[in-house]
Amino acid sequence: MMEDMMSMMSSAPNDAAKKALVKKALVRRAAKKALVKKALKKKAVKKALVKKAIKKKAVKKAVKRRVVKKAVKRKAVKRRVVKKAVKRKAVKKAVKRKAVKKAVKRKAVKKAVKRKAVKKAVKRKAVKRAKKM
Repeated sequence: MMEDMMSMMSSAPNDAAKKALVKKALVRRAAKKALVKKALKKKAVKKALVKKAIKKKAVKKAVKRRVVKKAVKRKAVKRRVVKKAVKRKAVKKAVKRKAVKKAVKRKAVKKAVKRKAVKKAVKRKAVKRAKKM
């Protein structure tokens, strides 16, 4: 009976030690779980940041594309304006050419008329001289 008592007494602290070990293990397991959770959260945050960065890049690209599109449009408008200006210049030149041509023709006609008048005058003078003789 004494032995039973001794064994009972020794088992009591043993049980406490076991309980302490189990508690420690549970605490450790909970800490590990918390660390895993934290790591997962960190990973999720990192993923979210990556996603955000990708979105930011996409937005930046879209903005850049819009800017390029606007620039291309502006260039096209400028080209159109230049084309119009060139056309206007060509029309102006053509009008000028026509005016010059007309002026030259007018001058030629004037000269021809003058020549005819001179010829007529010479003829008249010759006729007058012939009458006098």
